[in-house]
Amino acid sequence: MLKDISFHIAENENVGIIGLNGAGKTTLLDTIAGMVKPDSGFIRSDGKESVIEEKTSLRRFAYVSGTRSQLWEALKLKDSFDNCISMYRLNRRDAAKRLAELAETFEIGAFMERTPKGLSLGERMRCELVYALLTQPGILMLDEVMNGLDVSMKYRIMQYLERYKNESHVTMIYTSNQLTEVEKLCDRVLLIDQGRLIFDGTMARIIKHFSPHYRIEIRGLDRLPDFEDLPIEKYSLDGEALTIIYDKQKIGTVQILSHVMEKCKIRDVKLFEPNLEDTIKKIYRGQQIKMSIARRNEREKWKI
Repeated sequence: MLKDISFHIAENENVGIIGLNGAGKTTLLDTIAGMVKPDSGFIRSDGKESVIEEKTSLRRFAYVSGTRSQLWEALKLKDSFDNCISMYRLNRRDAAKRLAELAETFEIGAFMERTPKGLSLGERMRCELVYALLTQPGILMLDEVMNGLDVSMKYRIMQYLERYKNESHVTMIYTSNQLTEVEKLCDRVLLIDQGRLIFDGTMARIIKHFSPHYRIEIRGLDRLPDFEDLPIEKYSLDGEALTIIYDKQKIGTVQILSHVMEKCKIRDVKLFEPNLEDTIKKIYRGQQIKMSIARRNEREKWKI
């Protein structure tokens, strides 16, 4: 169930929707697509509030979900794609060329004479993506579309989607439990928790506000340098590994490394940026603390 969610997505913007399983991500996409009717409020696209009833607007949408299929179960894949070309009134020559290119990129050419029932989950998801991209949508919504794919195919599809969003200037809404995918494709993040929107901002902002600390690990030092004049958070020495924790808003990576290299010789340096998954957990913990305080205050208010 969604509760009091409100946001605006600009044309050609790429937005990731993240949250734990059951947080409401798929329900939100279903509502945007017109498959779920909200009890109150509205979904507006191109100035129209009834997207599902506007055929012209609906043709601009493409929605791929790991839990819902666009393909005809009893038809061969080539016939499903042919139906797609007819329904969306695509130019047949252009569509045939585009389908051939997509089939090669997503490696589905061998499946054209088969029905969806005979495909594995990963094979099916590749076909679902081709079906959606064939229409060259203005708004592309992708919900957990990497399910069942092996690592090499995930990488190939991510490369394609990254190139496609830049070249086609599509408005993309992307959900995934793999936060590296969201980082790669999206500039902005909506964080959903129990049906509520608890964060709306850029990837850079989410890391800056909730996980500003970076970490440098240096090995092979011939001596321990002095850090008294540097505004670092802390440092520790474990065997031959020196670990430095710092806030990039206060001091830069280059400044720290320059300071160390002036004082001593080093063999190896590793930089660890804030982990987005840990950042999300931190936001959730902060939200849970706020809710606990609110519930406690509510109980106190009614005590006699």
